[in-house]
Amino acid sequence: MNITLPEPLAKRLDKVANKSAFVARAVLERFKSLREEELERRLAADYRHAAAHPEELEDARDDW
Repeated sequence: MNITLPEPLAKRLDKVANKSAFVARAVLERFKSLREEELERRLAADYRHAAAHPEELEDARDDW
């Protein structure tokens, strides 16, 4: 795999000993961050929906 980086970033990365591990770790952290952001968006949307439709919560509690 080949990637292109902006020159200032490439110069900073050039000083890193194990570039592949560094990049892999950074990409993994970004994927985790994106996943957390998505979960937070879904949680907020579900909360808004529940607040707007409390009767659905009552129906769900009756199923327990």
